[in-house]
Parts: sequence; structure tokens; C-alpha cells
Amino acid sequence: MTTVRRRAANKPRKKGRRAAPAAAVAGLSAIDQLKAVKRSLEEISVALNAIDPNSLSDGDHRTWADEMDKVDLAIARVRNSLLEQIADAFEAEIPNIRAGTARLASDLAKLQQAVDIINAVSGALGVIEQIIRLGR
Repeated sequence: MTTVRRRAANKPRKKGRRAAPAAAVAGLSAIDQLKAVKRSLEEISVALNAIDPNSLSDGDHRTWADEMDKVDLAIARVRNSLLEQIADAFEAEIPNIRAGTARLASDLAKLQQAVDIINAVSGALGVIEQIIRLGR
């Protein structure tokens, strides 16, 4: 177990991607926190996948395989939690979406009334124009 962890922990981080301080994470939304956890777990997965399992002893290979399974399971659980958070956030916005849709329907009805008035006036002007032509 020590060999696997030591190799993964010693892998250099990519530039610009540092672990966020606890204070910075505390200010993030639940969705942003889950995204950060998911990214961290995916980085661990990449580090574990970089290890050649054939180069490990039988004991280290079992430990490596167990760690891979735990990380994969953790990623799946974080994805599910992330999807639940996104679905909850969307569901919370449904009343606003419905209210906005009702406003748009009302505005569209008003515009349709304006179009109907314009068409009626245009028709009346057309009739007046025909009467003027007949009188000439």
C-alpha cells in the first residue's frame, strides 16, 4: 500500500491547478464543491492509472486494484450527487421559468392584438383608397 500511495502522491501537479484552501472551498456552492471533489478524484484516478500494474508485487497489485475500485466508486457517487444537485437547482427555478413563460405568453397576446389592430386599420385604409380611386 505504501508503494502505490507514494508513487501517486509524488506525481507532480499540473501548473495552475493547485488544491484550493479550505476557506476558499467553504465559499463555493455545493455544485462547485462537488465539481472540485470530482476533479481531485479524477486526478487520483489518472495517477493510479499511470502505474504499471505488472510492475507491482502481488500484495501491491491487490492494494492498487482496491484503490482503483474505491476511486472509481467515489467518482460515481460524486457524479450522482452532482446530478442530484443540478436537478434540485433546476427544480428550484421551475416557478421562475413558469412565471417568465406566463409573462411571455401575455406579451405575445398583446403583440397579436396590436397586429390585429394594424391589419384592421390597413384593411380600412385599403377600402378608403379604393373608394377614392372610384371617385376619380
